[in-house]
Amino acid sequence: MATGKLTAKQQKFVDAYNGNATEAALAAGYSQKTAQAIGAENLRKPLIARAIRDRGEKEAAPLIASRQDRQRFWSDMMNNPKADPRNRLKASELLGKANADFTENINLRVSLEDKLRKCSDEELNDRLTALEEEARS
Repeated sequence: MATGKLTAKQQKFVDAYNGNATEAALAAGYSQKTAQAIGAENLRKPLIARAIRDRGEKEAAPLIASRQDRQRFWSDMMNNPKADPRNRLKASELLGKANADFTENINLRVSLEDKLRKCSDEELNDRLTALEEEARS
């Protein structure tokens, strides 16, 4: 379809589609005789496929909690005096972790330049090999 808009029947198909193209075609008003072929054809049309995908994303969006939703939930739980103290403690822990309150920031400045100059290429290769082996284990 060149216009970029769905026809009324195509929109009904998109609205009715739940994984079964034939059922969606029947619900959209296509005949029993052509529903299977039309349903399969509709799924191959980019505009219809995109509309189905967009509909799915819109339906799923409220199901996925955002970072702010989680933090609000944890804050409410932590501040609820009627909640189990273990749940309140866990909520405060999760809030702290989410905000990186328990991480240590270590600033370390190391100058290896002088040490590296004194090493031969063979020594450097041996040290790199040892470090790689240590990292793998």
